[in-house]
Amino acid sequence: MVDKELVFQAQDESLVVISIGVANILTSYRQLSDSSPESAGVLIGERRDVHIVIKTVSEPSPWDIRSRFMVDRVSKYHQKVVDDAFKKNNGEWQYLGEWHTHPEDVPKPSMTDYSSWHKNLKSSDPLILIIAGRRDFWVGKKIQDNIEVLKQV
Repeated sequence: MVDKELVFQAQDESLVVISIGVANILTSYRQLSDSSPESAGVLIGERRDVHIVIKTVSEPSPWDIRSRFMVDRVSKYHQKVVDDAFKKNNGEWQYLGEWHTHPEDVPKPSMTDYSSWHKNLKSSDPLILIIAGRRDFWVGKKIQDNIEVLKQV
């Protein structure tokens, strides 16, 4: 159980803050057994100048395609979670990026991850990418076509 916010820093000193609730949701999907499938969702929260605060996430839906080493979000469920959060928080909460799990202690993106992110994630604003491993998180920040690995502080 995570009992404090997780904070990650980019080279430009901007911060990404993962709320306690989000950290605990991500931790709950860790692939701890050989039969645990990958999970995925979207990140939702606030942009505060150059800083990003992740307040909530979408969780896997029954329509997602999930296996041990692959996940594909195939429903409109995740977009509905973003839309609902936007409305509930007077337009202050928005889509910030994506998360998924890997069945490794210290996760790192695969070539499939990088390829998918470059192909599918287009935004003029920075996007956050999180991979939840069995013991650790990998957090990246995508700005245009560059992905920077962030350091936990």
